Amino acid sequence: LFRSRRSSMHEEEGDEESSSDIEERLPSYVERLKQEAEEKDKRLREYIAAYKEKSGENDDFRKRLEKDNDVRLDQFKANLFSRLIPILDNLNRAIQTSSTSKEFEGLLQGVEMVAKQFSRELKNNEVQKIDTQNRKFNPATDEVVMTEETTDPEKDNSIVQELEPGYLFRDKLIKAAKVKVSHLKS
Repeated sequence: LFRSRRSSMHEEEGDEESSSDIEERLPSYVERLKQEAEEKDKRLREYIAAYKEKSGENDDFRKRLEKDNDVRLDQFKANLFSRLIPILDNLNRAIQTSSTSKEFEGLLQGVEMVAKQFSRELKNNEVQKIDTQNRKFNPATDEVVMTEETTDPEKDNSIVQELEPGYLFRDKLIKAAKVKVSHLKS
């Protein structure tokens, strides 16, 4: 009886898959999943390393660019100051000459020469004076400092007087013209 049960169990097991087959398949499936996970981890680490490398390259590039910009800015400043120093020297010469001779006519001529030299340097570097003569007030280039009433509607919002000149550098405002503007009396 014991034997028949045992043999009948083996016969039933023969019909179904044996437990050892299931055990063999299970570890190979788990092993395959484990390998796939390891491969994905490896790829992820490679992507992270590549990202860090690119990020480092970008940081290096950014630092190099900042350094280049600083060098260019310093060169620009040195060039600007090298052009301004002769103007200052001429102004100091005019002051020194007038203080020893007490001749104000000579001082006036010296200061006029310096002003012309300075204006020429501005013009050579694309700085231009804003023309305020015979035109309407423009808030993009002008600053109202004073107003004056008028009864003529044609002269409403017109520039009456330039109090300080304004300047543009390559069509960019660097100093607004300070002006006196008329407005219609109500």
